[in-house]
Formats: sequence, structure tokens, C-alpha cells
Amino acid sequence: MTDAYVHIAVDAGAVSGVARQVADLEAVAAAHTVTGEFDVIAQLDLDSKEEIAEVVADHIHAVDGVADTNTNVAFEP
Repeated sequence: MTDAYVHIAVDAGAVSGVARQVADLEAVAAAHTVTGEFDVIAQLDLDSKEEIAEVVADHIHAVDGVADTNTNVAFEP
């Protein structure tokens, strides 16, 4: 199992809609609106690291209002 966190910058006025749509994606375990440089953080729960690029590029970036992302892969301690 692979966990990754996707920090999502959103177009003005679209934060709530983007957060709801991202949260509904199958690979997303949780999505939260946050303060700071990014507007939404999504936790991905995937079977492998190879799935990360597909989920981010094909699914998260396809959500209307997503302007940019920054993805961090979590490693076990």
C-alpha cells in the first residue's frame, strides 16, 4: 500500500467544489480544505507508487478549478 498527499491549489471561488469532487475520487482516502499556500490536501490510498501519476494527472487535474498540485509520497518510519 502507498500513501501520498496531494496539495492542491484551486482557482478563486472553487475551493469547496474542488474539495468535494476530489474527496469523491476512488483513490482518495480523505480530502480537506486547509489554510496556507495550498487550498486542499488529499490523501491517496493506492496499491503502488506507479498509480500516483495516473491519479494526479488523469483524475485530480481533471477536476474543474484545480490550478496546480504538489505531491508528497509518505514512507514508513
